[in-house]
Amino acid sequence: MTPSYTLRVTAIRTQNPRGFGGAIFTGKQIGSDGAVLDASTYLVVRVSGRVIASQVVEQGQWWKVEGEVRSRMLDVGGFRITEQQLTAVSAVLMRPSGEHIVTLLAENPEFEGIGLVKARRCWEKFGEKLYEILDDADVELLSKVLSRECAEKAVAAWSIYGDAKTLQWLQAKGFDVVLGRKVLEFFGREASAKIEEDPYRLLSFSASWSHVDALALSRFKLELEDPRRLRGAIEEACYRLFGAGHTATDRATLMATVGEVLRTHPITPKWYELIFKSLDEGHTNGSFVIAEDCIQPLGARVMEAVVADALAARIAAGSSARLLSSDVIEEILTEYETSEGMTLAAEQRKAVLAACDSAFVCITGGAGVGKTTVLKALYTIYDRVGHRIVQLALAGRAAKRMHEASARTATTIASFLRSFKEGDLDGPSVLVIDEASMVDIIAMSQICEVIPAHVRLVLVGDPNQLMPIGPGLVLHTLVSIPEVPVTELTVVKRYGDRIREAASSIRSGIWPALDRDQNGDISFLPCDRADGDIAELVVKLYQQDPNNTQILSSSRIGPGGTKRLNDLCQAALTAKSESLLVWNATNDCHEHTGMHLGDVLLCTRNLWDRGLQNGSLGRLVEIEAEPRLLTDDDGNEVGYALAWVEWDDGVRRPVFAEMLDDLELGYAVTVHKAQGSQWPRVIVAVTGNRLLDRTLLYTAATRAQRQVILVGDEAAARRATISQPRAVGRRVNLDKALGRLLRESHKPPEPQRHFEFAET
Repeated sequence: MTPSYTLRVTAIRTQNPRGFGGAIFTGKQIGSDGAVLDASTYLVVRVSGRVIASQVVEQGQWWKVEGEVRSRMLDVGGFRITEQQLTAVSAVLMRPSGEHIVTLLAENPEFEGIGLVKARRCWEKFGEKLYEILDDADVELLSKVLSRECAEKAVAAWSIYGDAKTLQWLQAKGFDVVLGRKVLEFFGREASAKIEEDPYRLLSFSASWSHVDALALSRFKLELEDPRRLRGAIEEACYRLFGAGHTATDRATLMATVGEVLRTHPITPKWYELIFKSLDEGHTNGSFVIAEDCIQPLGARVMEAVVADALAARIAAGSSARLLSSDVIEEILTEYETSEGMTLAAEQRKAVLAACDSAFVCITGGAGVGKTTVLKALYTIYDRVGHRIVQLALAGRAAKRMHEASARTATTIASFLRSFKEGDLDGPSVLVIDEASMVDIIAMSQICEVIPAHVRLVLVGDPNQLMPIGPGLVLHTLVSIPEVPVTELTVVKRYGDRIREAASSIRSGIWPALDRDQNGDISFLPCDRADGDIAELVVKLYQQDPNNTQILSSSRIGPGGTKRLNDLCQAALTAKSESLLVWNATNDCHEHTGMHLGDVLLCTRNLWDRGLQNGSLGRLVEIEAEPRLLTDDDGNEVGYALAWVEWDDGVRRPVFAEMLDDLELGYAVTVHKAQGSQWPRVIVAVTGNRLLDRTLLYTAATRAQRQVILVGDEAAARRATISQPRAVGRRVNLDKALGRLLRESHKPPEPQRHFEFAET
């Protein structure tokens, strides 16, 4: 007979661990009254989606599970611990967790003095009867768990904020607390009616299709062919395409994606008819928009419209946006050249003139062509006419470089949007966005939405470098529109002739003949053996000059991914060095952080209060024997330093425990992280994967100041170079939206000068 256990869930380790439902959770064995039988022990339960169907495991629930318990040894940061694990062959929910009411009582400020512990204690004491007690304002009964004063406050707040019917409905329908809270915040007491009417509305709350579909079919009893389900599948298909970068799609692509959502392969004529009918209904009720020759999710349509409106107004301003006459600008530039002891190239000079002539301009060009030089000269003119200059970049590292190059404040787009207040850009202003090829439609629409109409816009970047990670294409699309003022710089000034020639060839879609000599300026060392050898060869090359070298890769995982490369670098260079440990209170032991003294570290998030940005690199130079309390200049405690890192800006900063999740090994980074950076020597691990295209290879090669070594699959690199860039396959509608606005404008835009020069 299979043993059974009644457990109270104490923590959720993983929901939906393999994408097929189920959970991994810890629980303590309890008796029939809920009392814990042994507080010092717990079970780790693995329960599959097949066993519990669509039910969601939540903290505080009581489950009766059946299965064999086995001991399992775990290595936690170098320490071996034993856990009792059970793989459930049967699992029955004995008592819901009441997480919806527990969360309301614990987190709503009106229920002051209760908190999570007391709220859960109330549920464990009264269960479903808690709703009735609060509805009846039974202070006496509630006082068996809470103080009388707290109980009186609770019933008073419940009379205003409580909603027993809706909370019980959420629990009965199997909503997890996060999704339930979103639904409650949006629909309020109408939540049950709205979701009963169309359960697929839950897709708008970032709920997964599998979760929503399971709820709709099992809890709301919808049929497979219900029009609401089909509209929901179309909406989900739009979300998936948007997540893949597309802001628009055609019917054929949409239908194929709907088939993937519904797991209907192939889609039969009957399904086609039903889906086309639902498509028309969805268009009518506003779930998505059928526009021009494409279909767009409503959100994507709105974002592109916001950007198109903002840019069309600036382009249509024409000559009225001109800052100064050409003669005056020439005088200012001559003064600037004299003071700087340099001479602007003809194309740089005309780029400045173009930016002075229009309220919106794109300044483009490859790496090393002098875009920063153009901006510095342009800023001299903005200063002369009294324009405030605001510099933005997508990544913190790029913003830092803008600041260093211009000696002016620069910030990330996220920080700008987070801190922006009405009136911040009153008066003459110009917004300059660097590395604009990486800016997606979400960020660009947010910028265009908040800045006043009088603010000038300058986008700086290279459409031949990497496209945005997020959805849409902004710079890539704008440079293809004839009415948009675009200035392209072409004369490379920064890196050696051999690197320049090879990079330019890759940028143009022509695979160059590269040396096999690892000492050359740019070379390719083929690795025709098993892919695993690529990482080993890269690490050997890295060890020749680690202080001046950065490893780049197209991906994080795989034989040539940054994860494997970083592990091998650490094993070769610092494995025998002192380890950085942190105390784990749960397991009552020290836990290895995965970092050693001497390791190169990468910051993966903007930590402004620590002086770090996403992409900052440093070296772990000291580990404290015991965490050391640090104080600021006023004597206030700032935290316990575990270690110290020498960062790439030359500043030595402490590492605190709360920073550990934002630090990882940085011997190797992705090319996306490297965009806009430079190192003396760059080694690029090249493996065939979906991310590899000519823009990635070009971006990687142009990160080097004096040497580039590409290692790996040369055939894959050649195919990627001669094939169209991945950006070509991204479907957007910004060009058509902007073109339509410009055609409809009462004041047609004046012809714009598109300056393009070949190197002489």
